[in-house]
Amino acid sequence: MTTMNRFFSTSICMRLILFLAVLINSLQGISQTNERRLALVIGNAAYQYGGQLKNPVSDANLMGSTLQELGFDVIKKTDARLSDMQNTFKEFVSRLDNYDVALFFYAVHGLQVDG
Repeated sequence: MTTMNRFFSTSICMRLILFLAVLINSLQGISQTNERRLALVIGNAAYQYGGQLKNPVSDANLMGSTLQELGFDVIKKTDARLSDMQNTFKEFVSRLDNYDVALFFYAVHGLQVDG
């Protein structure tokens, strides 16, 4: 990985962390309301052709527990196959009418193939 690629990779990660910090901070202000909240959290780190990634599952676990603390009902899947993700997403969509707020979080990292 070149120095430039590391810079952009680090920059993107820092922006994501900043965005999540702002999101969580803003959600804390509304955590005491009577809103019904549902979150779908997916973290995939094991890829058939891409190897094992370090962070997506731990990111999803942290986000899931944080959202639960903020009053969300959380549907969480990690290292899910496509069919599992599709079924989980259908479940999430089928439950939306019973909630005031919905959030979807997908923890994944980009892969590059052949340069």
